[in-house]
Amino acid sequence: MMRWTLRIAVGALAAALVCGAAEPTSPGQASYQKANALFVAQKFNESLAAVEEALRLDPNLVAALTLHAKLAMAANRYDVARKSLEHALKVDPKAAYAQFLYGMEAWMNNDVQAALPRFRKARELAPRDARAALYLGLATESLGQPADALVLYQEAIRLERAAGQPQSETLLPGARLLVLLGRLEESERWIREAVKLSPKLRDAHFELARLLLKKGDPAHAAEEGELSLTLSEGSVADNAIHYLLIRAWQQAGQPDRAAAHAAVIRAKESR
Repeated sequence: MMRWTLRIAVGALAAALVCGAAEPTSPGQASYQKANALFVAQKFNESLAAVEEALRLDPNLVAALTLHAKLAMAANRYDVARKSLEHALKVDPKAAYAQFLYGMEAWMNNDVQAALPRFRKARELAPRDARAALYLGLATESLGQPADALVLYQEAIRLERAAGQPQSETLLPGARLLVLLGRLEESERWIREAVKLSPKLRDAHFELARLLLKKGDPAHAAEEGELSLTLSEGSVADNAIHYLLIRAWQQAGQPDRAAAHAAVIRAKESR
C-alpha cells in the first residue's frame, strides 16, 4: 500500500485538483470520474483503486493516466508518475496539464535541467496557465537567469490577476528575487500584497520581516517575525524564523529577546 503525502507541487497542484474531463466515449470514464472525486476528497487509496480500474478499461485514457501520476506523486512514487505521464503524452502530445506535471516530476526530483524544457513546453501548450509560467520562472532562476525569471514571475502574477485569482505563493518567489536584485520597494509591494491575500501564511510574514530588516527597520521586522512564528500555514522552518529574530532583536537593541530565541535553537539541537 502506498504511503500518501500532500506535499505535492507546493501550491501548484493544490490549485488544480481536478483533471480535465475524461473522453466521453471512453469505457473508463465512469471509473475515472469516481477516482477523481475520491482524490479531491483525499481518499487516496480508494482513488488509486478506481483509477486503476479506469486504466484497465481504457489504458490510453489521458485523464486517468494524469490522475494516476498525481496519486503517484502524492505517494512520492515519481518513477511511477513519470511512466504514466510519458504514456499520457505519447497518446496526446498536446495534453497541457500532463506536460506540466511532467515538469513537476523532474522539479520534485531536483532535476532542474530536465524540468526546464518540460515547463517550457507546458507554457507553450497553455500560455494562460499561471502555474506553467511560475514554475518555468523557478527553473529559469535556478539555472542562473534572474532577469528572464523575473519576467516569467511577472507574467504568472498578471495571469492570475486577469483570472481574478491572485495567489500569495505566486508573489513570493518574485519578491525574493527582487530583493536579490536590490529592488526593495518593488519587492515590498509584492510581499504586502501576499500578506493581504494570505494573512495567516507564515512565509509571507517571514519574507516581510526579512525585507524590513534589510531596509534597516529591525523593530518592525521583529514584529513580523514573531507573528510568523505563531502561524502554522506555510513551509518556512521555525529555526529560520528564530535565526531572523535573533538578528532583528539584536539590531533593535533588545539582546534579551534575541537570547531567548537563541536558547530555543540550542534546546532543539541538544535533543
